[in-house]
Amino acid sequence: MVPLLIAASLGFRLPAVRMGLFDGAKEAFSTNAEKPLVAADRVTPFDKWLGLDKALVEAERPEQVTFIDPNKPENYLSLELSKPMGIAFIENEGDCGGICVEGVLEEGSASSSSVPLQEGDQLVAVNSVLVLGNDFDSALDTIKNTEGETVKLTFFRGPTSFLYGPTAPSAEWYASVLL
Repeated sequence: MVPLLIAASLGFRLPAVRMGLFDGAKEAFSTNAEKPLVAADRVTPFDKWLGLDKALVEAERPEQVTFIDPNKPENYLSLELSKPMGIAFIENEGDCGGICVEGVLEEGSASSSSVPLQEGDQLVAVNSVLVLGNDFDSALDTIKNTEGETVKLTFFRGPTSFLYGPTAPSAEWYASVLL
């Protein structure tokens, strides 16, 4: 007891003694806005009734995506670009294949285009060759092997799920409408 009195008289702050039944109750029932109170696999009807799953529901809400019809020519963009174009491509995720625009470099002809490319624009055709669904190397080889000073690139401006999913146009549609 004497060391505690000496520490208190010297101005040291002593930790609070917790010995009660409800000590820590405030921390146990407070909410943390950054993480949900309940894990997704642990939500019970009682949790829903208390509203403890609200943060979890907000965190798992999918973003709204507007359907972009790949069968409409107005959802495609064609550009005549000279080499070097200055486009950084990346292969699409998953097993659908194909490549899309990752970014536009300042030193290429794409940066001064009248219609700017956007991240995620899907490459569909090079001149009159359909490269839709090709792997990264073969799609880039098609661009590299084109002759002439300019290359016509056709892009779909929308998510891969619409371009490669059940609403995907046929190769005949591309040949008759776009190419």
